[in-house]
Amino acid sequence: MQQGDRAATQALCRFYAAAARTGDIWLQSNLRYAARNERRDSRRLRGNIRGATMKPVLGVAIAAIMAVAALGGQAFAQSVSGENTGASAANAMSARQAQAAALGKLQAHGEELFNARCKSCHMPPVEHAPSRSELAAQFPNVIADALKTGKMQAMAAGLSDTDIGAIASWVTGQAPDARFDLTGEAKNACPAGARFNPAGPAWNGWSPDKQNTRVAASTTINAANTPKLAVKWAFAYQGGRYGQPTVVGNRVFVTSSSGQVYALDKQTGCVAWAYKARGSVRVTVSVGKNPKAKSGWAAYFGDMSRNQVAVDANSGQELWTVSIDAGPRGILTGAPSLWGDTLYVPLSSFEEGVAGLAAYECCKQRGAVAAIDVATGKIKWKSYSIPVTPAPFKKNSAGTQMYGPAGAAIWSSPTIDPKRGVLYVATGDSYTNVEEGYSDAVEAMDLKTGKIKWAHQMTALDHFLVGCPPQRPGANCPTPNGPDFDFGSSPILKHLATGKDILLAGQKSGGVYGLDPDDGKLIWQTRIGKGSALGGVEWGMAADNDNLYVGVADRGMPTLSALRLTDGALIWRHRAPEPAKCSFEGRCGNGYSGPPTLANGVLFGVNQDGHVRAFEAKTGKLLWDYDTAGRRYDTVNGVKNQRGGNLDATGITFAGPMGFLMAGFNGASGSSGPDNVLLAFSVDGK
Repeated sequence: MQQGDRAATQALCRFYAAAARTGDIWLQSNLRYAARNERRDSRRLRGNIRGATMKPVLGVAIAAIMAVAALGGQAFAQSVSGENTGASAANAMSARQAQAAALGKLQAHGEELFNARCKSCHMPPVEHAPSRSELAAQFPNVIADALKTGKMQAMAAGLSDTDIGAIASWVTGQAPDARFDLTGEAKNACPAGARFNPAGPAWNGWSPDKQNTRVAASTTINAANTPKLAVKWAFAYQGGRYGQPTVVGNRVFVTSSSGQVYALDKQTGCVAWAYKARGSVRVTVSVGKNPKAKSGWAAYFGDMSRNQVAVDANSGQELWTVSIDAGPRGILTGAPSLWGDTLYVPLSSFEEGVAGLAAYECCKQRGAVAAIDVATGKIKWKSYSIPVTPAPFKKNSAGTQMYGPAGAAIWSSPTIDPKRGVLYVATGDSYTNVEEGYSDAVEAMDLKTGKIKWAHQMTALDHFLVGCPPQRPGANCPTPNGPDFDFGSSPILKHLATGKDILLAGQKSGGVYGLDPDDGKLIWQTRIGKGSALGGVEWGMAADNDNLYVGVADRGMPTLSALRLTDGALIWRHRAPEPAKCSFEGRCGNGYSGPPTLANGVLFGVNQDGHVRAFEAKTGKLLWDYDTAGRRYDTVNGVKNQRGGNLDATGITFAGPMGFLMAGFNGASGSSGPDNVLLAFSVDGK
């Protein structure tokens, strides 16, 4: 059986399985007939898709799937009502046969494209790539968005929308228009007249303070009542990736890679408003005063298409939107930092994924920070993390001009230092073999101008692209390909009992550093893990007045540790349970990849195994262990038996007597399917 035959027949089998589950006799009989003829039809299609008529033929196939679905449904309804029963049954059979055949042809083409462009990285999965089964758990629109505007757009270069739809359909086993009903997510609307009230406890942005310590100063959760925490309500929504819950007054603000941004009532989870972004959103929302908002307050967030947005915090009405960068590989992942009348927005990048694109002029994308006027949305200044413009330096094996330096993406939220008039950022790796001193570094930028005051590079020559194994490197691969030791977490600024300040940074290398914020000079360094591309310190740390708390995602040694602020000495270390056991399907890890949170002497760590664990901060004594994926939730927006899942990239946030945690992150380090659930905790669930 040829490749196209297999895909077409598999599509028919999936339809037949669905028919068997639902007892649809007409569909079953229709598919038996279609299966006998599909091999002949798919061979005819294979001849077409190799020629110039490929795109028109497949475009017709997509149209046929949509049109025939409607026809089949109409005919079936007529047969049920008793009108023209014989003719209607025949029409239903014919319609469904055509629908299955058209989908089979489309998916056969999708399989060919996947094998040519995607299979080498996903079957089996290499480096950051999700597995084939993890891709299959998504909806087609999620795959299509990744290929059009997300991380995989480089691999989709030259493909039409029809081609992309074919890949998404084959990967997921669904019709190309299948998608989660986003309108259904918001059906539990808040009562008319409900308004945003900013007064009260808050966790605003990545951290409640601008120094990014991740200390929940406004919560009543402590060591005594932590063991009594229980879910008060749950809210389910589509996406797979998301920002951390932001809590201000009576509202909780959440985002998702589906593009939906929600404002929910803190006590009940009802939907105050929903905003559909122009691209996927995994940025944490920041809330602040805005003179142009009717309510006087705005919510700020960015999307994966490089758009920074401001909406009225009460209504969700858009105030302004601005594109941060013209580069097609730029993305926004870190939470914006709000200080005074200026919003500081970090720019990251997906240009790491262009190793195999021989015709691509690698690489020109650099990390940056943009300072935006909150009232108008105008960019005051923009400062690149590498202050040298990329220039031609050599040609790749295909003769395409290459550029550099490039890289130093800024994945995390900037840290504000009003005393020195600077902000601090930590950067990612380099993309080319052009040497520079700004990748894998900590930098200080002037708050008013963006000028880099100092930069301390921790790992030199970390030139890295995804998809560069030694046995089959892509045309653009650096030589040698680096270890991928980005900084993914925000620097933390702390004032010591000695009267001095210290700047703290954790790296994927497993290194943790204490720096002098005046000039970036090293005070101390501690190796807390062995590090790797998906290990070491991934997304964050936390600090109180005594210790720095660091999660490590290393395979074989996943830990959560306390280091003394003054010298980096180890105070205590907790090792995650091994072997990893997960109550969800998909890749199972046990690293502390997400950032920890502090609340009144309690340290909360989130783990890739789906557990959130609470420890006594001073001693490391375990106080509470909750498996988010080991339970099912009936959500306030009508989803029954909703699962939890992997915890990654974001942490638990606290405000007043409540805590908020997102479960189900579908990222490089773990996967639990396409569903997210926001869990609202309180003492005894009251």
